[in-house]
Amino acid sequence: MLKQSRERAVENRHPWIFAGAIASESGPDDAAFADLVDGRGNLLASGFHSQRSQIRLRALVFGEELTPDLIRERIAASIARRRAVLDEGTNAARVVNAEGDELSGLVVDRYDELAVIEISNFGVEQIRELIVEAIGVRDVFFKNDLPARKIEGLSLESGGGGAAAPLSNGRTIRESGLRFEIDSAEGQKTGFFLDQRENRRLARTLSRDRRVLNLFSYSGAFGVYAGAGGATSVLNVDVSDRAIALARRNHEINGFDADFVVADAFDWVRKTRERFDLVVCDPPAFAKSRADIDRAARGYKDINLHALRLVESGGHLMTFSCSGHMSLDLFQKVIFSAAHDAGRSVAFVRRLTAGPDHPVSIYCPEGEYLKGFLLEVR
Repeated sequence: MLKQSRERAVENRHPWIFAGAIASESGPDDAAFADLVDGRGNLLASGFHSQRSQIRLRALVFGEELTPDLIRERIAASIARRRAVLDEGTNAARVVNAEGDELSGLVVDRYDELAVIEISNFGVEQIRELIVEAIGVRDVFFKNDLPARKIEGLSLESGGGGAAAPLSNGRTIRESGLRFEIDSAEGQKTGFFLDQRENRRLARTLSRDRRVLNLFSYSGAFGVYAGAGGATSVLNVDVSDRAIALARRNHEINGFDADFVVADAFDWVRKTRERFDLVVCDPPAFAKSRADIDRAARGYKDINLHALRLVESGGHLMTFSCSGHMSLDLFQKVIFSAAHDAGRSVAFVRRLTAGPDHPVSIYCPEGEYLKGFLLEVR
């Protein structure tokens, strides 16, 4: 039952109902679904339940009945909405984006005939078989290394599900006519940064006859797009040997030459004397919680300050934050501070965000985690 005076979030259709807003609870602790009612017993919302999380209810519907068929219908609708993204040149996309598809707690990335599923909520975990059935692909892999699962008391061991075959290494996908090897079992996120597709396409258009630096390169995807765009040179830098090996393979299978450095990007940008016409800076999330924001802001300022010093006059910097707790306004202020201290004249050319297969609910703006800017450096 909802506490009195806590109706605003429900009235605004925000899907997260926190423990502090709950007056009382009844029913089994292991229930997959729960109903939220007011003091008179009127149904306010229904959704996925969690006894251990501060988010007690992830609401899917407001004032109406929640059924398994409704969840199946939403998954089917989400997949159908990606038809414009998936074509002959691209066979990988996010097909369920949590709150953006009114399925809070569930993310599904499709890599051709492999679906990689991330479940961050106890209630969602109870309907795994329904999810696998609704997605309808040959192979399924549950990527369970999410910090939220530990809070929820769920297994952190990843593996196959449903009728899936064991996940094999060396799977390749197509994106924009290019090929990429993915690593869903051991790699970052679900195996590939699908959210950067449109930004990689932009980088491709900026790369002709230019020297390109790809910082925090991971799979080397920005570098591959730069090669496809006609870059005169591409340099990929990442601290992980495994990531650099993956980046090297992705350049090779597309027939593009590139250079690779295994190094901490923060140290490398301080030491190098090279200059570039296009720099891509896409670091991992520095802020895992609100308590990390100040430290994260210092990290973003530091890497961008030194990245700006590497850009030739008239060149561009594409810079990103994938920290959900870092607001767009704060990130812009960090970039301003970095440009000021670097002594460079910088103009914002374009705001960058995730692709159309990563929709954000207007009722849950917290879902817009990826933010970035294309900067012209003079």
